Amino acid sequence: MPFMLQFRRITTQKRFIPQIDGLRFIAIASVVLFHIYAALERGAVPPPIPLNNDLPKRGVELFFAISGFILGVPFASRYLLGAPKVNLRSYFLRRLTRLEPPYFLALFASAAMQYLVAHRSFSDMAPHLLAHSLYVQNLIFGGFVGSANPAAWSLEVEIQFYLLVPFLAVMFSIGNARVRRTTILLTMLTTSVLSIPLYRSTHLHYSILYYCPFFLAGFLLCDFYVTRGEWRQSFGWDALAFCLWPSVWLMSRNVGHVVLPLLIVIIYLAAFRGRILSAILSNRVIADIGGMCYSLYLFHAMIVYAVKHVTAPLHFGENFWLYFILQSCLILPFVLLFCGAFFVLIERPCMDREWPRKLWNHANKILLSRSEQTPA
Repeated sequence: MPFMLQFRRITTQKRFIPQIDGLRFIAIASVVLFHIYAALERGAVPPPIPLNNDLPKRGVELFFAISGFILGVPFASRYLLGAPKVNLRSYFLRRLTRLEPPYFLALFASAAMQYLVAHRSFSDMAPHLLAHSLYVQNLIFGGFVGSANPAAWSLEVEIQFYLLVPFLAVMFSIGNARVRRTTILLTMLTTSVLSIPLYRSTHLHYSILYYCPFFLAGFLLCDFYVTRGEWRQSFGWDALAFCLWPSVWLMSRNVGHVVLPLLIVIIYLAAFRGRILSAILSNRVIADIGGMCYSLYLFHAMIVYAVKHVTAPLHFGENFWLYFILQSCLILPFVLLFCGAFFVLIERPCMDREWPRKLWNHANKILLSRSEQTPA
């Protein structure tokens, strides 16, 4: 088996959707590139034109919609296609075994970096590490206050959504397609409008109450996908997507909070129905990098700031954007190298739902082998 195949994600039900990993690539690229910008802009001469502070969150919002889609598929298949009932015990156990090992390794790696580089005491981090471990950092301390790993806030929102999915998925039980999709759409738009004031709340902004519309956008996309029949691809969808994609990062915060979930549904549909876009997102390199987005998301900020301290003096001219391009070319290979290794060694094995049993059996074999070699 070629080595390249080892970067392909392992799916629960052997259901691999390359376009989804391609969309993950766009989301994680926007997050990583913004954080490179944020790391470089401080002290840059001349300083760049300030970018929208919500830009990195746009990448996270793209991720939330993908999560809504992925988590909605088994429930939608159950209600709409008569697939087997979703075993909730397996559903929650899968989330636990799939996400927890990489999360805790990243959490303590970030804490160690703060201890060594920023000289932050363990006693100061301890309450936040405990809160992160229970996914309640945002609810207790709010936002990034004292965070041991700034990337953890969105993962806490994801966990909150995981708990709600079995209840929200009841919408898929509505038999009439128009009524069902209208219900999801109206719920999405209503929660968008009602949650706008929560942006000013330190605690509620970083919660499912604010970001629920984006998960519901994934639900609506999931409805179209599961009941798709034979989708015909066309260049019209490509043209529509290429016109709309820039709007993802150009919208103002409040308008974007209401319009962006609907926009995501359209551009994500184009990922499946456009000829060019579907081919681009299904490209093996793009899909494989997108497939290891969890590892990239967990560790990229630490690597960006570590490498930046070495490469920052390297520049030519005084144009910030040329400096940004140069630094991105220097930093990104280290991000891909480290996160790719973490993905292959840690995250990808955790995608195998049987890994705890296999690890237990392997440990038993080792203990048995040693006991047999021990003289009586």
